[in-house]
Parts: sequence; C-alpha cells; structure tokens
Amino acid sequence: MNFLKNKPIDDFNWSIYDFENLEIGDMFILAQVGTGDEDGIAGFGIFNTEPYTAPNWKSKDGTNRFYADMSVHCLIDRRKNPLFCAKDLEEKFPDVNWHTGHAGVLIPDETVEPLILYLMKNLLPLSKSEEKVVFTKDRNSNPLAKFFALYINGLCPAFKKKIIESNKLEYENFTEGETVDETLIEISTAKFNKVGLSKESSDDDFVKFLFRLCKNAARIVGVCVLGKSFVF
Repeated sequence: MNFLKNKPIDDFNWSIYDFENLEIGDMFILAQVGTGDEDGIAGFGIFNTEPYTAPNWKSKDGTNRFYADMSVHCLIDRRKNPLFCAKDLEEKFPDVNWHTGHAGVLIPDETVEPLILYLMKNLLPLSKSEEKVVFTKDRNSNPLAKFFALYINGLCPAFKKKIIESNKLEYENFTEGETVDETLIEISTAKFNKVGLSKESSDDDFVKFLFRLCKNAARIVGVCVLGKSFVF
C-alpha cells in the first residue's frame, strides 16, 4: 500500500522537544529524515491536546518528557511513494530544513499556507484508491476534503478570502440583516468525480476545482458565526 487507509488515527502521541508554542488544534507535519533519498513528508494531522508530561520513552531513569496527542489525517510510506520527497520540497520551500530537525520545529508563517495548498493539490484529486485516496472508507469518497476545510479556516487566510469572494457559497445559520463576525468554510462531500489538478495549479484554479466538485456531487457551505468573535 502507498498509503495507510480506513480511518484517521486518533490514539497517537509524540514527544515534543519545542513544546512552548504548541496549542491544541495546531497542525503538524511528520518529516522522515536521515534516510537520504527517502527523506520527505511522511504524514500530517492535528494536535488534539496541549502538551503534557509523561515518563521518558527513551530511558527508565524516572524523568519525564513533554508529549501531545495527535489525530493523523494522512500517512505515507516513504519506501513506496515518492510523493512529497525532500528534494522537491527543498525547491518549493527552501526555508524549511527537510533533512534534519527535532520534534516541534515551527514552520515559518509565510510558508504555512502555500505548503498546505501544495499538499492538498496533490492529494485531493481522485485517482484509483491505491494511488491517491487517503483514509478512505470506500472508493468513492475522500475524507481529506473535510480536513482541508479545517485547514482553510485555521491556516489559509488568503485562500479562504478567495473562496468567500467567489460569491458561490451557500450560507447557513444566517438571517439577512445580521452581522457576520466570521465565515467558516465547510466542504460537504458526497462522491467526488475525477477532476484534474496539479501541484502547479494557481489558487484561482484551486477555487474553480473545488466548485467543479460542488457542481458534480458536493457543495461548499459558508457557515456564518454570529454575535461573537471566533479565534482560530
């Protein structure tokens, strides 16, 4: 298998060296390093907890380490799949060291949004489930779309603005005349038809891609949050 599938992994944790800036809901990227040509992204997902202490996994000396629980949305077997290899990532995102590091290294703010879009442009287009679809329960659905909405709202402000400005959202929980403090993008998916997209596609092409999916078998919903500020 190129990808581990069936469902996200929620009973998973990791020891975090640089834990001070970690907050619940932060996205993580697992990077495989020290393996030469096999270095690259091995997975990604969301932290489910704040950092907490637990016995040191490396020794039995009574010391503790900081850990955080994780929900893994995607895992890639780097021995079998060249997707997101370090060589390509270095060219696209040179401000991240893709060959060395330790748990908890922060990705620069200016890199976060283009990196997420790069990941999704490679993973959202459907092909045969053995090739592209991650954590799918059947051959006709792609749960990554749900996670992508989470990433849009929290980490992709420029891309989110493009979707809102497209004026194609169906708004829920909204009454005309009410003040909208925040628009949450939700991607509601049924069956995805195969639609071509590449890692070189522009953000505008990506917006068109999402709405083509909506036209075929899905919809993008703008859920308006009223009367309060919403912190991502």
